[in-house]
Amino acid sequence: MSDDQKKSDSPFGEEPTGGRWLLAGLCLAAVGLLAIIRWQTVPGTTGQTAMAGGWWAEPALAPAIALVLTILSAGAAVLAAKRETIDLGETVRTYGQIALIAGTMIGAVLLMKILGFALSILIFATVAAVIGGFRGWRLLVISLFATAAMVLVFRVGFKIWFPRPQLFKWLDLPIWLQGIL
Repeated sequence: MSDDQKKSDSPFGEEPTGGRWLLAGLCLAAVGLLAIIRWQTVPGTTGQTAMAGGWWAEPALAPAIALVLTILSAGAAVLAAKRETIDLGETVRTYGQIALIAGTMIGAVLLMKILGFALSILIFATVAAVIGGFRGWRLLVISLFATAAMVLVFRVGFKIWFPRPQLFKWLDLPIWLQGIL
């Protein structure tokens, strides 16, 4: 690695810690959710129907199993994880990037009504690539290929076509160009 490139170091210090506090929070959240599962799920019907199961088909069973497994695995991981020291500045920067990507994703969804699917995804892919550290021609290639892939997945794979956006109502674009965008 050259001198002008900085290695991406973990914000949690030299050696990995397993995220002890994050795992402890996950374990406590799972305990809280398991405690209120009785009021958050509704028992199934006991009538004889084609879909009638038994106690294993009740709505609370799958979440209860997942929560118990989460409590056991997160609890064991907390006990096994080493004590961690956190570089607060680097951690805030890292989570700030994550929050920016999440905000851009929400913005892309909101912009779909105005700009259309492809242009909104292009904006999101470009911002995500910039945050990822890509510049120059790589930024352009990644953004364009990610947009093309998403358009193909939704339009060809899922056969989902979004309504005509406001941009096309404001601008008089040819129909073939509207189909691409």
